[in-house]
Amino acid sequence: MPPPVASFFSRSYAEAREKFLEAAEAAGAQLVDSHKHPLKGPDGGALATDVAWLGPREAKKLLVLNSSTHGIEGYCGSGCQISWLQNRHYHRDGTPDVAALLIHAFNPHGFAHGRRVTEDNVDLNRNFVDFSKPLPRNPDYEALQEHVNPRDWTPAVLTAADAAVAKFYGMPNTDFVPKAIHRGQYVNAKGTFYGGAQPSWSRRTMEAIATKWMRGASDLCLVDYHTGLGPLGFGDLYFGGRASEGMARRWFDHVTPTLEDIEAAKQDPSRHLPGSIAGTLSEAVWNSLAGVRVTAGGIEYGTLPVRDVLGSLRADNWLYAHGDPASAQGQEIKAKVREAFYPSVPEWKVMVTSRSNDVLRQALAGLARA
Repeated sequence: MPPPVASFFSRSYAEAREKFLEAAEAAGAQLVDSHKHPLKGPDGGALATDVAWLGPREAKKLLVLNSSTHGIEGYCGSGCQISWLQNRHYHRDGTPDVAALLIHAFNPHGFAHGRRVTEDNVDLNRNFVDFSKPLPRNPDYEALQEHVNPRDWTPAVLTAADAAVAKFYGMPNTDFVPKAIHRGQYVNAKGTFYGGAQPSWSRRTMEAIATKWMRGASDLCLVDYHTGLGPLGFGDLYFGGRASEGMARRWFDHVTPTLEDIEAAKQDPSRHLPGSIAGTLSEAVWNSLAGVRVTAGGIEYGTLPVRDVLGSLRADNWLYAHGDPASAQGQEIKAKVREAFYPSVPEWKVMVTSRSNDVLRQALAGLARA
C-alpha cells in the first residue's frame, strides 16, 4: 500500500527537511549540495538549501524541482517533492537520458519562520534584477504605499486606506489590486513585494547551484512551486508570456497566460498580465544558461480567495515592520498567513500532489522528446 498523502507534508521546516533527505536517499538520489544559511530557525536549529540529484549523472536533459521561493509556500513544494520521490515516479516515468535536480527550501529562513519573504523582507521573485542598472519602477505603489502598507493596523485605518486605493483606481469596494502590489517595488524596504537593494543570500545560492549543476544540460525544465492564487487546490501552470516559457505550450495541457491573454494585453497596456513582473527566478534561469534550451515556470496552487490571501500578506508585512510577532495579535496574523499559503483542508494535499505528479509526468515526457 502506498503511504498516505498527509505523510508527505510537514508541520515545520525542520520536519520537512528531515523528510526530504530521507525520501531522497530512499529513492536513490544523491545529496550533492547543502548550502547553510547564516541564520537559525525559530527553534534555534540550522537552516539550509539542500540539493539532490536523481538519475544518471551524465544525463544532458534535466528536470529541476524547486520549493520555497516564497518561504512558507515551501510546505506545499516540499510535500510535492517528497510525494514524487517516495512514490518513485521518476523511476516509472523517467528515461535514461533525463535526470532530476531537486532544490529543497530555496528560502529556508522564510520557510522556517512562516513568512513569504526572506530574512531581509525580500520577495525572491522580484530579486533577480540587475542592481547595477536603474531598477524597475511601480508608480502605482509609489503613489499608494502609505495606504497599501499603513503604519497602524486598526479597522478605521484599514477602511480609510482601502477607500483611498479605491478612489485612486476609480473602482468602488477595491482594497488593493495587482498592479499596485503584485508587480513589486524597490522603494520601501519594509513594504510588501519588496525586490531588495542587492542580490539576497538565496539568490546567490541559486546562482551557485545553477552554475554547478545546470549549465551542463542541453535541455532543462524548471518547475517552481507556489501557493496562494486561484481556486482551492487548483494548480495553474504559470509558464507563459516570456521567452523562458520554452516548450511549455507543447509539453503541458494548459499554460498561463494564454495566447489570448497576451494578445488582449497588447491591446490594453493597463492590463496586468501574469508573468509580466521583473526579477523572477524563471527568467533568471533562462538568462543565465546560455546554450541550454530552457522551459521555466511554476505551479501556482489556489488556497483562499485572493482578497484574503493578499490581506494576510499585508497584515504580515505590518506585523514585522511595526508590530510584535510574539503578541496574541501577532500569533493570530501568523495563523492566518499559514492558512492562506498552507491550507489545513485535508483534501488540498491530495489535490496538489496529484496535480504535481501529473505535471512532472508531462515534463519528463517532453524532455524525453526534446
